[in-house]
Amino acid sequence: MVSRFTRRFDPEKPRDHLDEQFDTHQPPMGTPIPSVPPWSALVLPGGRPHSLYHGRRDCEALTADVRLAAQCAQDVKVQIVKLDAVRGREDRVGCPLCRPTETDYSKIKDCSVETEMGPQEGMRLLWREDPAAGWYSLVTYKVKYRQRSRLVAESRSAGELRELPSPS
Repeated sequence: MVSRFTRRFDPEKPRDHLDEQFDTHQPPMGTPIPSVPPWSALVLPGGRPHSLYHGRRDCEALTADVRLAAQCAQDVKVQIVKLDAVRGREDRVGCPLCRPTETDYSKIKDCSVETEMGPQEGMRLLWREDPAAGWYSLVTYKVKYRQRSRLVAESRSAGELRELPSPS
């Protein structure tokens, strides 16, 4: 649990402009994401080689995936599915941000992501293809700020990702 929040989250505390610049949460582009009923999950189909299932409607990976699907001109309708049914499917993986205990990390590949702070080690969650045959990936990587760190989910083009060097 994060010890401090900005005014956006806690009206009792003073505003911290540096924290607000660090906060990258963006709502999806006009696409309503339904609430998650008990014993259910949210899925945005169309990811390759698998799609992620989420437990929270405000999951950063879900909102980034909705923006990526819209950018790739794919259907952005988020589906509500029964949790027992989605856990048994080979083409579904638990989201590492909102369902980390259910994530099959053997299906998620490591990569290196170019960021403003230099290359960062990250995880490539899924791929999506746009109509012009360009490939984009949903990646997560850890951002360190002051004494905190958190996972960030973003979409990146295939040219921005690199394989991690193998250990010698």
